[in-house]
Amino acid sequence: MKEPKGALAGVRVIDLTHAYNGPFCTMHLADHGAEVIKIEKPLVGDMTREWPPIKNGESGYFGNLNRNKKSVTLDIKQEQDKNIFKELVKTADVVVDNFRPGTMSRLGLGYEVLVELNPRIIMAESSGFGQYGPLKDRPAYDVIAQSMGGICSITGYPDGLPIKVGPAIADNYTGTYLALGIILALYNREKTGRGQQVDVAMLDTVFSVLENAIPVYAVTGETLGRTGYVDPATSPYDLFECQDGHLVIACANNNTFNRLCKLMNKANLIEHPDYCTNDKRCENRSQLTKIIAAWTITKSKDEIEPLLVAEGVPVASILSIAQAANHPQIIAREMLVEIEHPVIGPTKYQGVPIKLSQTPGAVCSPAPLLGQHTAEVLLSLGISPINNQDFSEQKVI
Repeated sequence: MKEPKGALAGVRVIDLTHAYNGPFCTMHLADHGAEVIKIEKPLVGDMTREWPPIKNGESGYFGNLNRNKKSVTLDIKQEQDKNIFKELVKTADVVVDNFRPGTMSRLGLGYEVLVELNPRIIMAESSGFGQYGPLKDRPAYDVIAQSMGGICSITGYPDGLPIKVGPAIADNYTGTYLALGIILALYNREKTGRGQQVDVAMLDTVFSVLENAIPVYAVTGETLGRTGYVDPATSPYDLFECQDGHLVIACANNNTFNRLCKLMNKANLIEHPDYCTNDKRCENRSQLTKIIAAWTITKSKDEIEPLLVAEGVPVASILSIAQAANHPQIIAREMLVEIEHPVIGPTKYQGVPIKLSQTPGAVCSPAPLLGQHTAEVLLSLGISPINNQDFSEQKVI
């Protein structure tokens, strides 16, 4: 396994997470050089090992989330494995889990136990509703958090049903927040010498990214509804039909709006009392949208996009996944990288979105096979291959 040499090189993370938000968190850490030891149940592994797409018996879904990690099979419900886990904790910087609250304590592995083993340990936990509160014991997946967090109520068109945001953003953001929390705890530990607990809830996460919906409610008492592509705080900011498809135009200030007006040969709109400020444009959004739509429908996307880009007006065509994956900007930023998997063969993963100039992250290794690094990690604890065999016979590893 090629070791990443990123900003987190030398940090050891014990990863008990499964499914999405937890592995997404530890993916960020592994991409930036942390040694992430993924603990999986013997013979079973993470549930996402069975999630499509599947090729040669291996999951592409699992592969993308778990690149750069090591896999160790332990059943921490068993006393012998629990003791091995505790030995690992003594060598680690961070323990991450996304179990329901209280699970680690019921296993005899709560924070109060881990901190006795290692006062510097950071215990980071994500869950649907957090470690406290009236709903803490309730199970959740992404769609539950999106629904209860309010984001579905403002996603979609006014005359349509509430809609879940396409990707699992409750998981994505929660995993990213959890990674951020770990980095904050690591930085604080440099000053204090002690670790701490990090608690991130999916519901909190969704609520925190509702953007203008909360200021509007807090200031006016009004509840925003579904507005499609429209941003209620700026105008024009919408989807427009062209001769050969659709594109979005976003003019969030007077300068970009003025440039758009000139390109449409509608300079008279610049000083028009209905459109001369952003607030006025929002008030008269419907009629302004009709004016712009009457212009875009006469032209193709290939005519409009370069014209607006040249004048600094934000614009974009609606790209398919294939078009986005093959876009020159995505390629230039190394956001789709190829790596050799021992079973799947050459496979492509999403790249590292955080670009650091001195300690860049990287996708160095494919996702591990189940238990691939068990012997290696146990040997690092002083457990000999003979003992490894003993454990294997008991189906512990």
